[in-house]
Amino acid sequence: GFIIEEKMALYIRLGIRLLYKGKGADSKRIKNLLKSLSIKQGARFDSPTSVKDIDSFIRFHHLDLSECQEVEYKTFNEFFYRKLKPGSRVPESKDSRIIVSPADSRCTAFNDVSSATKIWIKSRSFSISKLLGDESSNSNFDDCSVAVFRLAPQDYHRFHSPVDGIVQEPIFISGEYYTVNPMAIRSDLDVFGENIRVVIPIETELFGRVLVIAVGAMMVGSIVLSVAKGDQIKRTDELGYFKFGGSTILVLFEKGKMEFDSDLVANSLECTETLVRVGMSVGHSPDIDEFERKKINFEENSEEDKLKIIRTITGGDAEHPWEYFNLNVHSDDDLYDEEDEDSWKEIEEILHIHSLFIMII
Repeated sequence: GFIIEEKMALYIRLGIRLLYKGKGADSKRIKNLLKSLSIKQGARFDSPTSVKDIDSFIRFHHLDLSECQEVEYKTFNEFFYRKLKPGSRVPESKDSRIIVSPADSRCTAFNDVSSATKIWIKSRSFSISKLLGDESSNSNFDDCSVAVFRLAPQDYHRFHSPVDGIVQEPIFISGEYYTVNPMAIRSDLDVFGENIRVVIPIETELFGRVLVIAVGAMMVGSIVLSVAKGDQIKRTDELGYFKFGGSTILVLFEKGKMEFDSDLVANSLECTETLVRVGMSVGHSPDIDEFERKKINFEENSEEDKLKIIRTITGGDAEHPWEYFNLNVHSDDDLYDEEDEDSWKEIEEILHIHSLFIMII
């Protein structure tokens, strides 16, 4: 494999700095500040004046818009949760027993939740019952199969159904706005169990009850659903979208109802995320073999495709993240708000500035 540094947005670095200091993670004032920052940033990108940031975002991330619908965006957020042209994301296999990725994202997958908590979700306070809220009465998910799909800001931010089925009553759970960066997920903080989220149950003929959980994060203004109770959906049908920021989708299956693809599991056991797109196979019914796709060595790709892969992972070519050049944010200090002066004074007392980065193999 090869190692690529994933550039970390300044607001994510700030969030991690807060979380890695014990009393910071437990501080009510800091939780309120993260929420305030997320809501304010969301409001900013909902403003018509935010359209000026679109071109620079496209150039910085070298985004390929050929798959996007040609519309005039009125705000940055309208561009951020842009729609793709019909047919841009179709199932990799026509067999409905093949489970597909719900998002363009970085995926880790575990056939039982106990493996996930040993290797990836490190918080001692994490539990399925806490994650699911009102859905926790369903004991079939006590040691379920779980996949985590992490979206970065440069990704397409609509999420889709991994299976065929009928949507049940969504459960909206209020919570915090912690970063979903792997450094936070693998800390002692229960990010998935504490962050704002929506649980979308889907009843299926092939896999029983499947739970798709959209998890909000730092700087994610809101989670918007495109479906309602009773809707019949097919694989890759849209379920909803996130506004600006990184975010995560969790998909839970009842134990024994399915198996994740072996390459995903092998990578996950090595603490390595796998880059996937909507429609790609991630699992299958136990009564069939996994979908066999052609495996291409990275070096066999064209130079253009190599650059595209690298940019998708890292977020761009430049040394600094996008907001450094375009939002007048040149350091974590530039995220400070004079209205939150007292809170920032408290934060300064508990922060120790240090560099953090993610390595993707």
